[in-house]
Amino acid sequence: MKPELKKRKACLPVADEAGFTLIEVIVALAILTIGILAVNAMQTAAVKGNMAASDITIASTWAADRVEQIFGMEYDEFEDQNGNGLRSAQDANNNGIDDDDEGNAIDDIPNFGLEQNTVGTADYKDVSPDGRYTVLWNVAEDVPMPDTKTIYVIVNNDVTGKSVTLKHIKARYF
Repeated sequence: MKPELKKRKACLPVADEAGFTLIEVIVALAILTIGILAVNAMQTAAVKGNMAASDITIASTWAADRVEQIFGMEYDEFEDQNGNGLRSAQDANNNGIDDDDEGNAIDDIPNFGLEQNTVGTADYKDVSPDGRYTVLWNVAEDVPMPDTKTIYVIVNNDVTGKSVTLKHIKARYF
C-alpha cells in the first residue's frame, strides 16, 4: 500500500467511535435541571415549615409564661380587666343566665366563650413586646368542681393567624 493511502485512511472517521450525541447531552441536562428544581422546592418548603414551627414554639412559650404567672397568683386574686366579671361558657355575657339553656353547670364549650380571635370576650388580654402575639385568657370559677378555676390561655400569632391554647385548672386548696 502506498504511504499516501495509509495517511488518508487514518484520517477517515470510524463509525464505531464512542461518545455522546447532542440529544443524549440535552436529555441529561433536562434530568439534572428537574432534579435541581425539586431540591429547590424541598428547601423552600423546609424553610417555611421551620418558620411555622418557630412561630408555634414562641406562642407556646408565651402561653406557658402566662400560665406560670397565673399559677403564681393567689386563688382570689383574679379580676377581669374588662370590668364585666370573670366569664364562663354558660354565661359569656355575665348576666347570670346560662346562655345556651343547658343548665347551670359549665357546658363543654371550648375556650369558655372565648373565640380565638375575639379580644372582646376575653377576661384578660396582653400583647407581646414585639406586637406579633396577642395573649388572651379566660377564667371560669367553680369549674369543673367547687373551689377550682379553669383557665384557658390562648396565644394568637397576629401575623400568621396560628394560635396555641393551653387549659389549666387551679385549685383553692392543694
